[in-house]
Amino acid sequence: MGEFNIAQCLMNQGNHSTDEMQELMHKAEEDGATLAHLITDDVEIDPRPVRTAVGRAAGGAWDEELELYSDYMELFLDSMNKFMHTEAVVSPVLAEDYVEGEGRASSQGIGGDISLVTGLVARDPVFLELARRYSEEELPEIDELAVDSLEEFLNVINGIFTVDLARRKINAELGLPRSGEDVQPHGSRQLCLRIYTAFGSFRVVLAVDEFF
Repeated sequence: MGEFNIAQCLMNQGNHSTDEMQELMHKAEEDGATLAHLITDDVEIDPRPVRTAVGRAAGGAWDEELELYSDYMELFLDSMNKFMHTEAVVSPVLAEDYVEGEGRASSQGIGGDISLVTGLVARDPVFLELARRYSEEELPEIDELAVDSLEEFLNVINGIFTVDLARRKINAELGLPRSGEDVQPHGSRQLCLRIYTAFGSFRVVLAVDEFF
């Protein structure tokens, strides 16, 4: 089970626009109590808010994969907090929108008893900020180190995920991470989720085969 995500509860409630949520998450990086102060009696305390958001975005589709996708996204958002020191939320609306220039991607497959490919697609400034936060390096531009950092981030998350699967007696093996430019995801059984952070948004893509 993922850690309780106050920001996701607020996002699911729908009382704040995405711009307002990003501003709140920005303030939360400076003062961790910012979000807690917004929990009032009219905010539903959902113990699994990330799972709720993923389910809403899926809209009743991806029945066979939804539990696995939801488990993964709980870990993904926990990892954003742990490794990149930022709050992040899943939009409860399917990410069918295209943002100009949003096409730089990194992905990794998981095989064995399951078939799962996970990855992210972002505009260059967001991709670079993600790489900076994970590597804790002052990266001036997207270079080999920046790309390697995002591939390593996925590898770490997916490694943790395979260990969790093993506890459930599900054999899972990691493939090699890969990256590309000008990517428009097109995987099978693909669920594309928009993730909002204090420094911008990007898409997380989940599919049963490689999406680029």
